[in-house]
Amino acid sequence: MYLWGIEAILILFCYTSSMNPLIKKTTDSQKALEIARKLPDYFDEGGLKQIEKDSKENMLFGAYLEDEMIGFACYKEVNQDVIEMLWLGVLPDKQGNGVGEKLVRECLESFSGKYKVCKVKTLSEDDPYEPYKKTRAFYRRLGFIPVETIKPYPGWGDNTCQIFIKNI
Repeated sequence: MYLWGIEAILILFCYTSSMNPLIKKTTDSQKALEIARKLPDYFDEGGLKQIEKDSKENMLFGAYLEDEMIGFACYKEVNQDVIEMLWLGVLPDKQGNGVGEKLVRECLESFSGKYKVCKVKTLSEDDPYEPYKKTRAFYRRLGFIPVETIKPYPGWGDNTCQIFIKNI
């Protein structure tokens, strides 16, 4: 009986620690691109090229389990008050475990003394594409609110853009 208790604690510890990644600034844009390539429901070839460019030119953060990047977020300064989340991605087998939420929350906390607002663009509610329904719900859970819809959004073909913001 006693051994079972210790095994259960070790299993729980391993499970809990695996869901608690370290969030840190990084320059590993290649690994971010590798993660994005594993998310074809979200990023097409044009998006992947832009991620490659943006992750080299802007602020890149990674979510790490031990030494492995399992998620990334890329941010760009819009002006002295506003930061924009350009890209966010978490490996498919790590989604639904709080990795993306922790990544966004900790990044926003790190910006709180410098910026007032974070904005993010995504496909609007006009688009029934299922993966982006989840994306919009994710942003809402984190406290982002929709403020503007632009149809069509320049550079997005016929797609409609919904802009969300959050005070930080």
